[in-house]
Amino acid sequence: MPSKIKIFTGPNNYVFDKLYFEEANEYIVGVDSGLEYLLANKVRIDLAVGDFDSLAPELLADVQSNSRQVIQLDKAKSMTDLAYAVDYLYNHMDYDSIEVYGGIGGRIDHLLANLNLMKRFDLSFRDGEHYIYPLHKGRHHVENYHRFISFFALEDCYNLSLKGFRFELNNYYLSTSDSLCVSNEGSGDIEFSKGRLLVISSDDPWRK
Repeated sequence: MPSKIKIFTGPNNYVFDKLYFEEANEYIVGVDSGLEYLLANKVRIDLAVGDFDSLAPELLADVQSNSRQVIQLDKAKSMTDLAYAVDYLYNHMDYDSIEVYGGIGGRIDHLLANLNLMKRFDLSFRDGEHYIYPLHKGRHHVENYHRFISFFALEDCYNLSLKGFRFELNNYYLSTSDSLCVSNEGSGDIEFSKGRLLVISSDDPWRK
């Protein structure tokens, strides 16, 4: 059983070797244009998924010859390529975690669709400037390696407390329409008694 599934999807707007490093028991999935990064960096592909409409046509043969399994989707479908891949993995594989590389930036509608996936599945997204992941109720220590860290409710969060961050909070009710917890800083401890919390750690790319 792979302990960690790593999905690579577009947009390819990050430096590959600054984010990815090989781990034991990883399972590599390429989704549509994300396959270009895997081929270019000679990373083995366990599963390729997509309608491949954003993949350069000359690369399709390379994908088919360098992937252990290929699922080619019809262009007319009711979900995105990434949503199909995550749903397929959830229903057909056992794993500890799913990390998505890419999926941030580009078209806003695709970004919102990807964030909606976190309402159904436990997975994280990352690129060069962002790390996004959900938390369940309980107490968590969070290390923030970016400039900012923000918190949004995927489901209404009760008795939310933030300790150790630049702006602390005590027993706050954070609803899904509340943006109070945007643009915090630092690392710290998070605790809440009910709900699901979305953590967004980010940098300003134009300030680098």
